[in-house]
Amino acid sequence: MPTRDSAVDTLTVHADVLAVEAHKRALRRGIRERRRARGAETAADVDAGIARVLLGCPLLAGAHRVAAYTSRPDEPGTRGLLAELRRHDVEVLLPVLLEDSDLDWEVRPARPAAPGHLGVHAIASADLVLIPALAVDTAGRRLGQGGGSYDRALRRVPARVPVLAVVHDEELLDAAVSPLPTLPHDRLVQAVVTPTRWLWLAA
Repeated sequence: MPTRDSAVDTLTVHADVLAVEAHKRALRRGIRERRRARGAETAADVDAGIARVLLGCPLLAGAHRVAAYTSRPDEPGTRGLLAELRRHDVEVLLPVLLEDSDLDWEVRPARPAAPGHLGVHAIASADLVLIPALAVDTAGRRLGQGGGSYDRALRRVPARVPVLAVVHDEELLDAAVSPLPTLPHDRLVQAVVTPTRWLWLAA
């Protein structure tokens, strides 16, 4: 039977989790609103900037297989980057959302040597992993969409493989000033890419 002190501790933990989740929801709302306010011309510039910065990033040099994603309309664009990776004959893994919210992976465009879905552990074979984010701070904390899919997938990535989050410039936050809220299941990222620069983080 739990003691009164342990019951109080449990209530405190639950209250902390609820507070963190509420903080995350508020941050997500604000960032999504700002993203929706961006125009098509700005989005095109962002897409081109992301491609330019990543093609010049030393973390990409020598990569033969990259796990990436196709950006949604409001996200910093990855379409230009994906086209360039394929043009340079880099194999690209794209996520497939499963019913349990985990991520399977497939090669796009499909190749005879790797047809269909490759399984949830295929991400472990990538030389570099690019993931979406709503914000990242300079300590490597990432604010995702809230589904937890990438937190699960990143547990399968070997420690030697860099994980880069892609955000707009203003979505890279100074951890000493505006640290992002996190919970134990949240995974850190090692680097961040914006339309104007890439940065190795403290993680």
